[in-house]
Amino acid sequence: MTDSKSARRLEAAVRAVVSEAPAPTQVELLREDVLPTVHGWLLLCLLRQVRRQQWVLRMVRERITGRGLDEDEGPVPGYAGWQYSFHGIGCCFEGPGELIDMDFHDEEGASIDAYFFARRIQSLAEPALPEARLRTLLPGEALLVDAIDDLRAGGLFGRPEPGMSLRLPPGLEALAEAAEALDLSSDEATARCLAHLRDFEALASRPGGEVFQAKAELMRRSRRDWLLAHSGTPGTAREAFSALRGLATDEELIRTCTRVLEGPVSSATGDAVNRLDAMPGAAGSEAVLHLALHRLSPCQHHPYPMHAAARYLLRRNVERERVLAAMLAFARVDPVKGYRGNPYIGEFALLALEHAHEHARELVRLALRSSVPAARQLVAAVLFVLDRPWCHHELAAALHESDREPGSLVIAVALSRSPSDLARAFAARWRREHPLPPSEGPGFTWAEVEEANASGWFDVEVEKARKWVERAGAHVPQTLP
Repeated sequence: MTDSKSARRLEAAVRAVVSEAPAPTQVELLREDVLPTVHGWLLLCLLRQVRRQQWVLRMVRERITGRGLDEDEGPVPGYAGWQYSFHGIGCCFEGPGELIDMDFHDEEGASIDAYFFARRIQSLAEPALPEARLRTLLPGEALLVDAIDDLRAGGLFGRPEPGMSLRLPPGLEALAEAAEALDLSSDEATARCLAHLRDFEALASRPGGEVFQAKAELMRRSRRDWLLAHSGTPGTAREAFSALRGLATDEELIRTCTRVLEGPVSSATGDAVNRLDAMPGAAGSEAVLHLALHRLSPCQHHPYPMHAAARYLLRRNVERERVLAAMLAFARVDPVKGYRGNPYIGEFALLALEHAHEHARELVRLALRSSVPAARQLVAAVLFVLDRPWCHHELAAALHESDREPGSLVIAVALSRSPSDLARAFAARWRREHPLPPSEGPGFTWAEVEEANASGWFDVEVEKARKWVERAGAHVPQTLP
C-alpha cells in the first residue's frame, strides 16, 4: 500500500498538518492521485505516540524511581486514577480511558513498539480526530501492526529497531510535541487536516463534499483491496474480515474465503469459515466440506479450523454423519500438539449440546475432566445456567473424580450456587474433604490463586454462558441420551 514515493508524500502531508499550513484547494485535491490515507493518519498518530511515551518516561523518573519507590506496581503519585506496572525493560501506565505501554530502548522514550502502540490506540475512551479516524479506517490491533509494516517497507523508519520497535526519522520526531498539541476541535482545523491527508471519505461526507465522491470511492476500493489481501494472514484475518463489512460485496467475500480455505491451514482458515458462517444461505459450503473431510487432520492441525467448519456444516445439516465423525476425531485428541490438553474440547462440547445430542454427554464429560482449566470453566458455567438435573449429575460426577487440580474448584463453585440442595451439599462436602493445602515458601501457589479468584472467574464465565444459552439453549434437550 506504500512505496518510497508514497512514504515521502505521506511525510509531507503530515508535516503540513502539524505546521497548520493552509489547506490545498479543491482544484488541487481533485487533480491529485489518491494518497494511502490510512497510512497518513497512522504516521500522525505515531508522532503523537512519541509524546505520550515521553510523558511516561518523565513520570517514571520524577515520580517513581526518582522518589525511591521500589514497588513493581502501584498508583502514580500525583495523578489520580493512574496506575503503573513495570515489566521486563519497560513500564505500562493505565489511567482514565488510556493505556500507555513502552519499553525503554532509548533515553528519549522515542522508540515505539508496534503492538504497544496498537493497544493504546484501541484503549482510548475518547480518541481525538487522528486516533478516531485511524480506528475507523483500521479497526483492529493486528491491522495497525500490519500497516506499520507497510511504512517500514516504504523505508520511512530507516534502520530497523530491536524486535517490533521503530523510531521515526529525526526530522519528523522533532515535530512530536507540535503534533500532540494540535487543536483539531474546530470545523476549520478538521477540514484542513482532512484535506492535507487526502481523507476523501471524510471530506465527501461534509457539506459540499459531493465533488469528492469519486475520490472517496477510489479510497474505499484501495482500503478494501488492502483488507482482502490481509484476510489470509494468520493473526490478521479475523480483523480484516470484520473491517470488510460494507466495503466488499458478498461475492468478493466468498471468493476470498474460498481462496483462504484452499491455502495453507492456519488460524486464518477458521476465520474464513466463520466469515462464511455469518452469511445467509450456504455460501462456500463445498469448500468448507472439502476442508473438513479431506484437508484437516486431527494429528496435524489445530482444532480451531475443524470447530469452525463443523459448526458451519452442522448448522446447515450438510453431510451430518461424516462431519460428526471428523469433528469427534478432533474432539478426542488429548493432548493436542503444543498443549497440555485439548484447547477446544469445551467448544466441541457446546457444539454437541446444540447439534449432536447423541454425543453431548461424552464431550461434556471430557471437558469437565480436561487438563485445560478454561474448558472446565466454560462447560461448568453453561451447565450451571441450563440448571437441569442431568447438569447437576455431570458436575457432581466430575467433581467427585477431581482433586485440587486446576479447574476443579470452579465446578465446586457451580454446584455451590445451584438451586439444588443436594448439589450444594455435595459441593460443601467436597470442599471439606479437599481443603486448601498449606503454603510452602514465599509467593502464592496455583491452589491459592484459584481459591482467591475462582468465584470471580466463574462470574465472568456465567455472563458468557447466559448469552450462549439465550441463543442455543432451546436446542438443548431436557435430558441427554
